[in-house]
Amino acid sequence: MPAETRNIMQSPLDTLDRRPLYAQVAEGIAAMIKDAGLVPGDDLPSEAELCERAGVSRVVVRGALAQLAGAGLIKISNGRRAQVMSLDANVLTASLSQGLATAQFSVLQALEVRNGIEASTAALAAQNRSDADCARLSALCDQMQDAMEDADGFAELDYRFHLAVAEATGNPLYAYIVQSLREVIKSSVSAGRLAQPTAQDQQRILTDHRRIQHAIASGDAAAATVAMQDHFAAANTALAQDAAPQDTGS
Repeated sequence: MPAETRNIMQSPLDTLDRRPLYAQVAEGIAAMIKDAGLVPGDDLPSEAELCERAGVSRVVVRGALAQLAGAGLIKISNGRRAQVMSLDANVLTASLSQGLATAQFSVLQALEVRNGIEASTAALAAQNRSDADCARLSALCDQMQDAMEDADGFAELDYRFHLAVAEATGNPLYAYIVQSLREVIKSSVSAGRLAQPTAQDQQRILTDHRRIQHAIASGDAAAATVAMQDHFAAANTALAQDAAPQDTGS
C-alpha cells in the first residue's frame, strides 16, 4: 500500500465521533452511573451539575437524559432529579412485539429461542423451587384446566406459568427474559392453539404443563428439562405442519 494512501486512511478524521452530542453525553452519564456504583432508586446529579461536568448546555443534557429514559435506564419525573431505574421488561417487550408483528422473525423462530432458554430454566427451577413456587405452578395448571375454552384466558395463564417457572429459578434475569417475551409467548400460544384445535390436542398441551410442574415439584432437573423440551417439540411440529404448503392435487 502506498505511503500516501496509508497516511490518508489513518487520518484522525476517520476516528471522529459523528454521533449527536446528546448521544455522546448519554454514554458518559451511563458510564458515570456504573463507575459511581449507583443502584435503582439512586438520584443522578442535577442537570446543572451534569452540564458543568460535561461542558455542554442544558438542552444537550436534557436530550441525553431523554435518551437514557427511552432506553429504560433512568426515570425522569417533574420537579425532581432523574433516578436510576430497575430492570424494565416493557422496553424489550415493545421491541420484540414489533419484531413479530412486522415479520422480522416468526413464531417458529421465537419458539426455537424459548426452547433453548426455558429448558435450562425448568432444570434450575427444579433445583431451587420453594414450596410456594410449587403451589403456584400447581394452581396455574388447575386454572388452565378451567380456561380450556377461553383462548385469550388460556394464553395469559400459559404465559404466567412460564413466568412462574422462571421466577422459581431464583435468578431474576430468567424472569426478566420471560417477562420481555410476554406478547411473543401469548402469540405463540394462540398460534399453537389454532394449529392444534381438537380437544385431544388441548388436553395434551395441559398435560405437558402438568409434567413440567410435577418434575419441578419433585426436584428432578433432568425430567423437568425433558418435559419442557417435549412441550416445545410438540408445538414446533404442529406449527411447522400448519405452515407447510398444502398439496391440493392437479
